[in-house]
Amino acid sequence: MLHDLDETIRRLLIDAGGFDPATVDISFDIPNREWSAGITRPTLNCYLFDIHERRALREEGWRTEGRGTRESARRPPPLFFEMTYLITAWTAQVEDEHQLLWRALATLMDHPVLPEEYLQGELRTSHEWPVHTTVAQLEGVLKSPGEFWTALENQLKPSLSYVVTLGRSRRAEPTNAPPVLAGGLRLRLPEARPGGALHLRELFQAPPGAPLAGVLVEARRVPDQGEPAQAPDATVTADAEGRFALALPPGRYVLQARLGGELRRRTVMIRPPQPPRTRGGVQDVVRDQDGRPLAGVLVEVEGLWLRTVTDLDGRYAFDVPPGRYILRFQLDGWTQRREVTVRGDAYTLRLTYGGVPAEEGEG
Repeated sequence: MLHDLDETIRRLLIDAGGFDPATVDISFDIPNREWSAGITRPTLNCYLFDIHERRALREEGWRTEGRGTRESARRPPPLFFEMTYLITAWTAQVEDEHQLLWRALATLMDHPVLPEEYLQGELRTSHEWPVHTTVAQLEGVLKSPGEFWTALENQLKPSLSYVVTLGRSRRAEPTNAPPVLAGGLRLRLPEARPGGALHLRELFQAPPGAPLAGVLVEARRVPDQGEPAQAPDATVTADAEGRFALALPPGRYVLQARLGGELRRRTVMIRPPQPPRTRGGVQDVVRDQDGRPLAGVLVEVEGLWLRTVTDLDGRYAFDVPPGRYILRFQLDGWTQRREVTVRGDAYTLRLTYGGVPAEEGEG
C-alpha cells in the first residue's frame, strides 16, 4: 500500500503539477548526505518520515456482518493512519529550488482529496475510503528540523509537510454461534421533516467520485395496508453538493436515484413538523460560512454532561433552567465554544460554523 501511495503522489505531481520526468526527478529516498551527493539534476524529494494513527477518527464498538446467518462475524471498526511526507527541492540555484517547492505546494493544495484517476494499485482497487490530504499544516511540521537534518548529516532545507490519511479494515472474528431468530424487532429508518435536507452520499452511500449535481430523486409513498399502489409522489433534483429536500406529507417513502450507473433505493420516514418549543432552554441552527445548515455537529453543555447532535436541518436544542452556560461545538476536529445566558423564556443563539461572528445585538 505504501508503494502504491508513493506512485500515486508521483503521478499527481507529474500529471497535475506539470513536473516533467525528463527534467525533474521525483525521489522517495532518504535525503541524507550520501544521496544528495549523487544528484545530477533538479530533484523533488518526498521522504516518508512519520506514520501514526489519527485517533480522532477511531470509532468504538463492533460491527456485525452476516447477522442472522451461520457465517455471522464481528468486526472492529477500521483504523485510519496519517502518512507524513517531508517534501524538499534540490537544485543548483536557490531560485529554482523555491520555484519547485511553490509548484509542489500549489499542486498538492489543489487536491485535498486525491482524485481517483491518480490512484495506483491497491489504492484504486481495494481502498474503501476517499484519500484525504493536508499540506503545510503546523501539526505535520518537524518538531526539531535541525536535529533531523543533523541526523542525516545534511544541510538544513526548507520543506513542506504533506499528510495523507489512509484507512485500514481490521480482521473479522466469527461469532461461532447459530443465528438467533426473534420477533418484535424494530428497524430504524432514516428520517427527515417535511422540507428537511437530505444528502445523496449519506442516504444512498454513493460511490466515491460519482457526480451528485442534478441527480433526479424519485419519491414513492409506501401505501398502508389495503391501500392501492400509487404513482410517484414527487421528483426532486439534487443541488451541486448532493442535497435535496422533499415537500411531502408525513409517511413512509421509497426514494430511488441513479448514482454511478446504478439505480439505488432507500426507504425513509417523513415525520410531522416538530411543534414549537415553549419551555426555557437553548435552541438554534448551526450553519457554515455560506449559511447552509450543518448536520452531525456534536453540541455539549460543559459541566452538565448534556450533549446532542444537530439534525439534518442543523438544529439542536437543550432544556436547561435559567443561568449561564458554555456550549461546545465539534465537527471534524474543529472546536468552538460560546457562552450563553438562559433567561425565563426560550433563548436563541445565532452561531455560524467557521468562527463567523454572530450578528450584532445577539448573544
